[in-house]
Amino acid sequence: MSKIRHDICVSIGNIGFEEIKELLPKLSVAEIRIDLLSLNEEEIKQCFALHKNLIATYRPKSNEYDLMKNILNKAIEWGAAMVDVDIDTPAEVISEIAVKAKHHNCKLIVSYHNFDGTPTLSTLKNLIEKTKLHHADYTKIACMANSPSDCSRILSLYEKHSNLIAFCMGQVGTVTRIASPLLGAPFSYASLQGNQTAPGQLDYINMNNLLNIINPID
Repeated sequence: MSKIRHDICVSIGNIGFEEIKELLPKLSVAEIRIDLLSLNEEEIKQCFALHKNLIATYRPKSNEYDLMKNILNKAIEWGAAMVDVDIDTPAEVISEIAVKAKHHNCKLIVSYHNFDGTPTLSTLKNLIEKTKLHHADYTKIACMANSPSDCSRILSLYEKHSNLIAFCMGQVGTVTRIASPLLGAPFSYASLQGNQTAPGQLDYINMNNLLNIINPID
């Protein structure tokens, strides 16, 4: 198989460093889920040296914000192309990471996750505006779909919003992961085979095959 499409971001977690080194050359975009990897600092640094289009992500457990800030700031220094910070992170922490990212020409993703359901359209729009207050380069919205109407509500956001990565999680929401890059998202998230980092993810090979059928890239 040729290199995976540039509109597929493969989320990497729960594998070892040697596997990551073997995998990265095959990918156009990848998310390094530092919180889901048992890597030492030197190995994390090497990941960002090996590939110039990586997202650094650390989803903190409670009160781990200092740890998250420190490791994401290091990832920015090591060459991360993008850094993902959850919208519920304390504002001063987001601000510090945003300043660091801008200084190193690293794009800031401010993300919102809801593993229970999909909020109303007005709530979703307010969330997008809130990410802009943090000077986000991209807004990521990932919500659990409990019905097809949840999917249509999420996808409707693309009509009036740019620099958006919005999709639904769960089995019902899988279709939105395929549709989002067709509607304007820079990429859609996919998993390693048999190793999802979020519910409803397609593995990157299946995602690549589907998008090649729907929207071939020369």
